[in-house]
Amino acid sequence: FPTAGGRTSHMLYYPPMNKNCALADGELPPLLVKSHGGPTSSTSSGFNPTIQFWTSRGWAVADVDYGGSSGYGRAYRDLLKGAWGVVDVEDVSSAALHLCSLGLADPDRLCIDGASAGGFT
Repeated sequence: FPTAGGRTSHMLYYPPMNKNCALADGELPPLLVKSHGGPTSSTSSGFNPTIQFWTSRGWAVADVDYGGSSGYGRAYRDLLKGAWGVVDVEDVSSAALHLCSLGLADPDRLCIDGASAGGFT
């Protein structure tokens, strides 16, 4: 997804997935944006019961690999050098705004979650 300074960042998007938590016609889901710890760690596409909890209750989830995350090459990893608290914040914010612009999340119902370094974001 596009982010600050013309960069591209990465995320895993999980839509709400519970037929018993259907949204009203025209209603967009609330969005939980997750910021991993590390700060140079990365998210995983493996089973995550926390993500399943939220998506089964009508929430969309964006699990962001902000600039500085591992797994995307040295240049991407080095984006966080001297810019912790800048690049990560830009990227998680841009992820939320990008999903809202695509009509995948309600811009009035956004929140963020993180632990360790992700909690500072």
